[in-house]
Amino acid sequence: MNKVTNWINQQDHILIDSSMSTGLEERGLKLNSNLWTAAALESHEDLIVDVHKKYFDAGSSMTTTNTYQASVPGLVKAGYSEDQAITLIKKAVELADQGRNESTNVNPKWLLGGVGPYGAFLANGSEYTGDYSLTDEEYITFHEGRIQAIIEAGIDILILETFPNINELKAITEYTNQFDIPVIVSASLRDESHLADGSSLIEVASFLESQEHVIAYGLNCTKPQLVIPALKVLKQSHPTHKPFIAFPNSGATYNPEIKEWNHDDLSFEEFDKLIAQWFDLDLKFVGGCCCMTEAQEQHIYDKFFK
Repeated sequence: MNKVTNWINQQDHILIDSSMSTGLEERGLKLNSNLWTAAALESHEDLIVDVHKKYFDAGSSMTTTNTYQASVPGLVKAGYSEDQAITLIKKAVELADQGRNESTNVNPKWLLGGVGPYGAFLANGSEYTGDYSLTDEEYITFHEGRIQAIIEAGIDILILETFPNINELKAITEYTNQFDIPVIVSASLRDESHLADGSSLIEVASFLESQEHVIAYGLNCTKPQLVIPALKVLKQSHPTHKPFIAFPNSGATYNPEIKEWNHDDLSFEEFDKLIAQWFDLDLKFVGGCCCMTEAQEQHIYDKFFK
């Protein structure tokens, strides 16, 4: 058991950070490109550091590196060499670490190495549908450069986030078993019983329960109202289970055609009621995804963690 897993086991609940994209947009950046937040790695290092710092200052114990969209193939497609791509990916970890070091939060602080799905590279909204099909070897070839780079750069935990496709999820989870690092897996869902691609959530849970290096699993980047029914499915299918994670959107919905969010955000008070119910359903890790703000992170900390 390493240092971070030992700390996790001692906690009842853990607050993770919220959206890098929202943090950058609130600082004036336009993110309508195929690289999304990764486009800021070269041009706006200071803003990325500040987002990480402010999430830690707001009470988060974990921040996710700005590597969701920063795959090696994606960066190469944008004009970088493979070596330059690896350098930028490692820089993302350095910026998260800088934010950690600059934070005034005295609590333990950890770095999650973010890995988005192949669908994010396609930049057509398919991280919400899982509508693509590669071989296991092709999935590994796509992901391995980024995964190896962020591990070498010094993350504490690897997080596979918004994975909508069961075959990709299984292939990359098994691939990461070779590294001496804990892994969290978070899926994109169609409904409370299915991944975005229509595959069985129970099948995914059974698979992840069998993977010793996976320390937690759950869902993200979905409507907050879906968390309760999904947790009930997971808990009923696996009464003795690994820790659950959920970091949903604000309630907004994404329009992939115009690459913008149609806002129907829940109020802080509405989120409070939901989070209390999530904790009653054994949720351990909680945070926010797209359109969740630093102010809301602070509110969750003040309400549930002080």
